[in-house]
Amino acid sequence: MKKENTVNKKLKNPVNLPGRIVTDIWFDLKHIQHGWDTVTKGYAAVPARNNYTEDDIVTLFEQLNVLSQTPQEQPPTRRDIDKRYVFYIYDEGKKLKMVVDLMNNNSTIVVTIH
Repeated sequence: MKKENTVNKKLKNPVNLPGRIVTDIWFDLKHIQHGWDTVTKGYAAVPARNNYTEDDIVTLFEQLNVLSQTPQEQPPTRRDIDKRYVFYIYDEGKKLKMVVDLMNNNSTIVVTIH
C-alpha cells in the first residue's frame, strides 16, 4: 500500500470484529485492483484483477456483519499491526479472500481482496 493512495471511508453499518467495532476503514484501491509486486515494492504491472470502486470495498467489508465465520489469524508482518485476519467474502457468488489489519492505533485497514 502506498500512503498517498490510501483513503478512509466511513461504513454505513458498523462491523463487529474480534475485540473491535469498526466504523471506518482505510484502503489503497489501486493495491486492491492490481496487487503488489514484492520485487519492485510497487503495484504489480499487470491488468487490473477487478474494477471495484471505493463504495464496493465498503459494501464487501460490511458483509462481515452477516457472514458466519471464524477469521483466520495470521502473524502480523510489522510491529504497528495488532492483528491480521483473513476473511472470506462473496461477490456475485465468487468467493474472495479479504486480508484485514487491525492496527495498534485502532484503525482498520483492508490490505487486499482477491
